[in-house]
Amino acid sequence: MATLNRLLIALDVYHDYRDDPTHQPLEIRKALRAMGDTQKPAIHLVGCGFEEFLHDAYSNFGPEAIEQRKQFVGEMEQRLQTFAESLTARGLVVDCRVHWTYPRYEQISKEAIDLDVDLVVQHANMRQPFERHNLSHDSWQLVKTCPKPLLLTKDREWPEQPVILAAVDPVHKHHKPMALDFNILDQALHLQQRMGGVVHVVHACAESARPFTDPEAIRQTHRDALDELLSHYQIAEDAIHMVDDTPVNALMRCQDSLQADVVVIGALSRSRLADSIIGNTANRVLDYVPADLLIVRPDKG
Repeated sequence: MATLNRLLIALDVYHDYRDDPTHQPLEIRKALRAMGDTQKPAIHLVGCGFEEFLHDAYSNFGPEAIEQRKQFVGEMEQRLQTFAESLTARGLVVDCRVHWTYPRYEQISKEAIDLDVDLVVQHANMRQPFERHNLSHDSWQLVKTCPKPLLLTKDREWPEQPVILAAVDPVHKHHKPMALDFNILDQALHLQQRMGGVVHVVHACAESARPFTDPEAIRQTHRDALDELLSHYQIAEDAIHMVDDTPVNALMRCQDSLQADVVVIGALSRSRLADSIIGNTANRVLDYVPADLLIVRPDKG
């Protein structure tokens, strides 16, 4: 993702983007910032809609429903076209793809593969706009199935100089063979280069959780591994945070204290999030962290 030549922006076709329809929704604005000065990128606007009572298999499906579905799809196309026209006016290459499909996340993942995009951008689709954000089922499944880097955006605007927080674990067994931490750091730094700001790095040590092992020895092992990883990068010492806590709590504490705007985390496979970052309590990070989430995968594996 050093250069973003192809972006897929998944837009919610069910409402008018919380704004006047002539304005760009937040996910498009953030995608453009993440793109930086890329020359002539290809932007794919994708919208997926489905209503059970307008589907062929519905018991009362008939001529009236067919006409309603045509109207529904036409409205989806018009909404996407409104945004495409404003992007085209800026000299960008844009195409719109509207699908009548369910589940939505499967189509978005398929498009990401077929178009071979460098980044997928989608609003996080929260179930509750409160302290516990709760990703919708659709967003959760997209996290698990999308094979490309995925930026889940929340409702906060990015400041002029955003804070980007990269979560790494160089002592994890998959660190060296899959090089996931390198990819996390590369993505974070490339994002910083394109839109400014500062990169911080967080790693959880949690030596106090192992009462039968020398805490200092554990801490030193983690420190050595972190130093080796970061020796390949130029990260300021005050931007490196090794936190004595569980991975979940360390990331959440660090995000809160730094007021990070984007958190970069890793996923080991298309079926589960990286144990090295959040393990079996992945929902606590994705549901509670108010920052945008950039989820990346190893180059291989």
